[in-house]
Amino acid sequence: MKPLRVQDFLVSSEAFFLKHDPQTGALQTTPDLTQETLQKYYPKDTYLSYADKANGLKETLYLWAKKTHIQTKLKRIAKVKRPGTLLDFGAGNGAFALAAQAKGWEVTTFDYSETAKKLLTKKGIPQINEIHQNHKFDVITLWHVFEHLPYPKDHLLKFYESLAPGGILVLALPNHKSWDATHYGPYWAAYDVPRHLWHYSKESIYWLAKEADLSIIKTHNMFWDAFYIALVSEQYKKSKYPWLLGFIKGLYSNVIGWSQKNTSSLTFILQKPK
Repeated sequence: MKPLRVQDFLVSSEAFFLKHDPQTGALQTTPDLTQETLQKYYPKDTYLSYADKANGLKETLYLWAKKTHIQTKLKRIAKVKRPGTLLDFGAGNGAFALAAQAKGWEVTTFDYSETAKKLLTKKGIPQINEIHQNHKFDVITLWHVFEHLPYPKDHLLKFYESLAPGGILVLALPNHKSWDATHYGPYWAAYDVPRHLWHYSKESIYWLAKEADLSIIKTHNMFWDAFYIALVSEQYKKSKYPWLLGFIKGLYSNVIGWSQKNTSSLTFILQKPK
């Protein structure tokens, strides 16, 4: 499969290539940058994962959808696990962690970003500096974080070791085999190179889960993501009517992908053996 050339529309305008990994079926962003170099591609203090306030209509839509999603996320977790210990890995601005605390979870957070660490400290949310096998969490969540991590098999092993028996790992991530990913091609905003190091589909997550001895017990569509991703993709294409087309194509992507759980983004709930 020929590598797909994709531009960094957010920061540098540089070109990167998505190389198919035959083992997992995932796409890998190349060239492979060091973690230190990658930090230069994250917007300073404006990355939406860390934002509490919006500076425009698009950011308002993003933060509204994120807030709306949180209660849905907690309800889905509650269906498979009672409140216990929870690690929010890549906690960003701490919105999910605070909501989980309010539902009775004993929450710990982790984030690589110094900006996020300062926000979490300011809000009084417990943090750890590393994750290791001495931790035994009932739940570990990664909300659009796993695609930012190098060495996915190694990270899944770390999460496995840090879960209590019967514990669950929640991965929410973009789906590169969704309708909108195919439709927009190199303009698909969820590629977000080079910040997204890997790009997954249902098949690649199932393969990785099996390798890590984790069972996938639930797969959920993420409805609102398709609209935001379509809007930003239309803006990257310099469409004359990005809001209108983003809504129409986001809705169409959901309609096409809903029954087969193949929407723009997906949430996977994986379980460690009891």
